[in-house]
Amino acid sequence: MNFRHLALKNVKGNWRSYKAFLYSSCFSIIIFFMYASFIYHPDVVNGEIKTQLQNTLKGCNYIILGFSALFILYSNSTFLRSRKKELGLLTLLGSTKTQIARMVVLEQLLMGVLSIAAGIGVGMLFSKLFFMMMSTLLDVKNPIPFVWNGKPIVITAVTYFLLFLILSVFGLWNIRKLEIIELLKDARKQRVEPFYSKWLFVLGSIFIVAGYALATRVTLVNFMTFFFIVIGLVIAGSYFFFTQGSVAILKMLQKRKHIFYKQPNLFVISSLVYKMKDNARFLFTITILTAIVVSATGTMYTYFSDLREKILESSPHAVAYTEKGTIPGEIITKEEMQRLLQTHGFADAKEVELAEFPASFMANTKREMDVTIVSEEDYNKEAKKQGKRLIHNKVGSGTLIYPDAYGDFRFYNKNVFDFKVQGKDYSMKLNEQYTESVFNSSPKRTHLLFLVNKEDYEKLIASVPDTEKYVYHGFIIKDWEKTEKLVNDLRKHVGDEKQLLISERVLTYNMIKQGGALTLFIGAFISILFFLAACSMTYFKWFNDIERDRLQYQSLMRTGMTKKEVKSIAVRQMGTIFFVPIIVGIIHSSFALYALSSMLKANLLQTSVIVISIYCAAAFIYFLFAQREYMKHI
Repeated sequence: MNFRHLALKNVKGNWRSYKAFLYSSCFSIIIFFMYASFIYHPDVVNGEIKTQLQNTLKGCNYIILGFSALFILYSNSTFLRSRKKELGLLTLLGSTKTQIARMVVLEQLLMGVLSIAAGIGVGMLFSKLFFMMMSTLLDVKNPIPFVWNGKPIVITAVTYFLLFLILSVFGLWNIRKLEIIELLKDARKQRVEPFYSKWLFVLGSIFIVAGYALATRVTLVNFMTFFFIVIGLVIAGSYFFFTQGSVAILKMLQKRKHIFYKQPNLFVISSLVYKMKDNARFLFTITILTAIVVSATGTMYTYFSDLREKILESSPHAVAYTEKGTIPGEIITKEEMQRLLQTHGFADAKEVELAEFPASFMANTKREMDVTIVSEEDYNKEAKKQGKRLIHNKVGSGTLIYPDAYGDFRFYNKNVFDFKVQGKDYSMKLNEQYTESVFNSSPKRTHLLFLVNKEDYEKLIASVPDTEKYVYHGFIIKDWEKTEKLVNDLRKHVGDEKQLLISERVLTYNMIKQGGALTLFIGAFISILFFLAACSMTYFKWFNDIERDRLQYQSLMRTGMTKKEVKSIAVRQMGTIFFVPIIVGIIHSSFALYALSSMLKANLLQTSVIVISIYCAAAFIYFLFAQREYMKHI
């Protein structure tokens, strides 16, 4: 028997250990291959797909490749540690370190070739479906067909083969340092009684609580100030929790006799004291990874699900334009606009007109900014129709409105509003600053409004020539999502020089919707990859102590325990290692999503519950299969 046959036998003998590695590797290769197939598709390279999108997909592939590298490197290291006794016996029988290294590399390359072949094969089967979904999301006129393209196959095969080869060789560094006696006695090493620092445990708890407290106070203004502080506190607190707190909690449970001496807690807790300490850094890593995956997924899902409401809020009217001067027809005559509406089936559209005039003020940044002066009477008429808040100002005072502003964000922080109209200075008391508007903004029409009493408005507008006044025309259209052709015809009619005076809802909505759907689609694949990798890493970690666990369970059975009782102990131990970092990571992500909701002034409770529930359900299903396979191996 040569080393190639021996490597093949070892793969077959350790198939249960390799299965999770194979599945996770295959999934990453499938995603990489499908993205590569799309990027290098002839219709994409020479067609209408934007270069920016192609670069985005290439970036996703780099992320997948980098994460695959870390996953493969960790998996190789875990497999070597779990086979120290086997490698020691081979050394004792006369095998050199070079021969053992060669055998291990052959095993890893064999698994790599299987992963690559299976990944490319499955990727080709689903490429057609992938292209159809991408065509739909990108709203491509002609759906992208499936074509035989050798370039993505070669790129995927060569890239991942080199990745498996380099990481397999790199992972053999530890073999050079291993001696026979160390390999053979590894499983018999006496465990040192775990210890912990009470003060580090308390410090870690303070860090986590402080991080959570600061997260609840995050706004758009202080985001950059709090972000790194919160992240640093939570990461440091999590590290101390697993390295010190896990042992401290288990030690406290051992002192609670009514808990500790209740079967099977005696055996579970005693074993977990060592396992949690030995695997503390690993559990900390899985916690942070889980928090990142759940937070990122929740953020993407929130962005997509709340998209329509945000567009409606920022653009209350389906179509709007602003004309300069009191004589109508600068942009389009009313008759021509009505003709366009009727042509496209929107004859029942309701028009809203608003008289206004421009002004300017000095912002907090000492930069002069434009603001539109509007009568509160006209504003309230439209606000009442939309069911929004009515604003009332006394003579000599006004309200400043910042549409799309969040939290404590302010352009102006004085109690008296100083502004200029036609070069003349004015001052009025500033009652409040509000973030909701009932009119569209456009590149030529500032989104900042200053509402004043009707009496003040008439005094101010009297000094403005008719040629410097503006009239806002907004149109309420019920089926606004079908107005794309209307908007395009309106823009053609207006001409290029006046495009910036028009604002609409549907084009912005379609553009953001398309980008959001694509982001969610791409992010979903990467999130699943991260999820599988995180769960698989925990599955591999179980194999670190497989020999010790096997001896422990055999000893328990010799004392008279049944297989069912031993399995109960094993499942509880594995479940703790598996679910504790996931639970802590989900708690972290819950506060992250809460901070996001506070920052954006959005209710993300339902979104957070959905994302966390899906993640927990997926983790539970993975655990059921993983523990079943592990118990077979035991």
